[in-house]
Amino acid sequence: MNNYKDVHDNYQKWHLSLQENVLFEKERKKFLSFHSNALTRVQIEPTQRCNFSCHMCPIDEIQADTKEDLSLENFILLLDQLPSTVKYITLSGLGEPFLNSDYIEMAKIAHSRGYLVEVYNNGSKFDKNILPYVSELFFSLDAVDETLLKTVRKGINKDLVIENIKTAIDYRDSYKTLKVNINFCIHAQNQGEIEHILPLCQALEIDHLHIQTVSNNYATNSESYDSFTPYVHKSHQINWSHIINFYTKEYNFSLTIWYPRKLKGFCNWTFSSLYVNKNMDVISCCQKVTNPLIFGNTKEMNILDIYNSEKMSAFRDAHLKGEYLELCERCPF
Repeated sequence: MNNYKDVHDNYQKWHLSLQENVLFEKERKKFLSFHSNALTRVQIEPTQRCNFSCHMCPIDEIQADTKEDLSLENFILLLDQLPSTVKYITLSGLGEPFLNSDYIEMAKIAHSRGYLVEVYNNGSKFDKNILPYVSELFFSLDAVDETLLKTVRKGINKDLVIENIKTAIDYRDSYKTLKVNINFCIHAQNQGEIEHILPLCQALEIDHLHIQTVSNNYATNSESYDSFTPYVHKSHQINWSHIINFYTKEYNFSLTIWYPRKLKGFCNWTFSSLYVNKNMDVISCCQKVTNPLIFGNTKEMNILDIYNSEKMSAFRDAHLKGEYLELCERCPF
């Protein structure tokens, strides 16, 4: 479904108008008020292992001896704690989720409990047996040019990813139970690929293209963070107007772009959304998974008690008041 008007309206709002601070405070309060109503989404990390080596991923900061996957037992323990307000489970995190041998069973259990399950994967280990239990399925694909793709996503087999996307599309067309999407991480190296990825999405008949800007997800106190920062800054100097003009009304898929907005306080994390890593820690968000800010562990404390704890409440309160939070100051979104 084409959303041409929304794409242009969102560009005006998120990348232009709010940057000028005219509507900033009004929109920020409205945004946070909406997300303060209830916990509705929990992202659960099945593993921190990956078979790729992507230049924008901080997975190399994770020590090998800490890479034990989330167990099925702990996954069920976590589901048992979730309040009735939670509707969505994002069953993906830092690593490639299909590397967890219990991954499909996790999706099946979450689906059986009535959750809408979202899956992000790199397309290399995809197993079609997960399809009956998924509502949204994202494949990461950052270029059409194969040489460039292998440069930014080391380990990828483009033909295999395309084949797996087509398998998911065939299932979608037969059963009408899920959406099949592509996640495109845009940066200085691949921004020219926009004019190629859009026609590919049309040809594949995907439901949605999600474009996100590259971010610096390395631990803020690391040398990797400092060395990667200039590349992120360069990548954010993209002509976004030029890019959205490639998206025309002829396309049959929708488009979302996460601009590098630098709008402190516009964040659903710790409000309507929580991130639980494979160690069962509730952490600040999906952007800082290595050396994270930990609010509590769900094996030791109920997730709602963590959510309502003094530490997390103070963190949310700082957002509401627009106070300085070092972790958030360095977030590109």
